[in-house]
Amino acid sequence: MLSQRRCTTELRHTLRQLLAHDISNPEDDPHLSGVLFFCATDEQTRQLVERIELLASEAFFDPSGRAIRERMRAAAVDGVRIKQKRKAPQDETVIRIALPEKGYITVSTARF
Repeated sequence: MLSQRRCTTELRHTLRQLLAHDISNPEDDPHLSGVLFFCATDEQTRQLVERIELLASEAFFDPSGRAIRERMRAAAVDGVRIKQKRKAPQDETVIRIALPEKGYITVSTARF
């Protein structure tokens, strides 16, 4: 497990990489972490999105599954918006990472 500071630093770095990357999105699917997008995109994009999902899942949730807003704010870069979705199942926390003009990535966890 990465230290919290290192995890946030890596997440910010990977978000910048994805922003700079020419994403292959032949279906114009805005949900970059969705199954349809993963099937249609290139390997580098898939790896960047997977890395962001992993790092965000590690950084943004406390042990009981609640969002940690300070960490969400600390990870945002270059116009990226990171917000908790309000319309989610009661026993789940869903966070959306919106990348300007590229789409969005969602990460979620169960709440205890």
